[in-house]
Amino acid sequence: MKNVLNQLIQLQELDFALAEGRASTTKMSLKQLEEATAQTLQHLPEEIATRYQRLRQRHPLAVVPLTHGTCPPCGIALPAALINAVRAAEQIQNCPHCGRFLYFPETMARQPRKAVDKDRPAAAGIARFSSPALMLPKLTGTTPESVIRELAELMAGKGFIEDANTVTELAMRREAIVSTAVEYGLAFPHVRNVEGGGLTFAVGLKEKGLPFGAPDERLTKIVFLIVIPTAASAFYLRLLAGLVKTFAETDARKALLECEKPEAMWKTLGKLTRLTIP
Repeated sequence: MKNVLNQLIQLQELDFALAEGRASTTKMSLKQLEEATAQTLQHLPEEIATRYQRLRQRHPLAVVPLTHGTCPPCGIALPAALINAVRAAEQIQNCPHCGRFLYFPETMARQPRKAVDKDRPAAAGIARFSSPALMLPKLTGTTPESVIRELAELMAGKGFIEDANTVTELAMRREAIVSTAVEYGLAFPHVRNVEGGGLTFAVGLKEKGLPFGAPDERLTKIVFLIVIPTAASAFYLRLLAGLVKTFAETDARKALLECEKPEAMWKTLGKLTRLTIP
């Protein structure tokens, strides 16, 4: 059953990648993703495939990691026998309250329960999701993994995540499905099902650009590393759409890339997204 469970997790990631492509209205290869999703669905037992499709019609998440003995979306404490069964993975298990498929995560990213950035501005616009401390004007990495690690280490150093290595590893697993780079020189590597905290992103700039798997092999110059708690999975698509809409404009990209200090990046980002991320 572990193989079936892995297929369910993979299927959900493909569904999310499709939703991201549609939300960003970019040149991401939706046809390729649709074909991969259909093939994965066909490989599942019919009953499980049908149940998955029904759950996805009702919930953004149909497959969720067991967290502290609970089903994260509904917060229901699960019986010890069910927890042990999920851990054993000998059969497919579902939450008795919401019906979602449950799995035991081998690796899970976490955010501290208490934010350490006391200077974060009032919760409005991008201030709900980031901070001046998470702006990096000059990325030094030259590969997707090195850049993701650089931003993850920044987030860990400022207390927004607990472990940079875990976030880097999980973000690269997501990149292996399909690149999160889109046209306009943007990339949105991310990690879902992060425990604790809220939806948070760091931003890094690479003026000369780097290969990130974007359409037409264009170089990526602006990278948003995003950590997404289970409860924020659906809202992430709105944030993604707002950021892509903002930086589809050449002048907006130019203004951000010209920033040489974190404070200037933060001020410019807030100004540019004032209407797209209210």
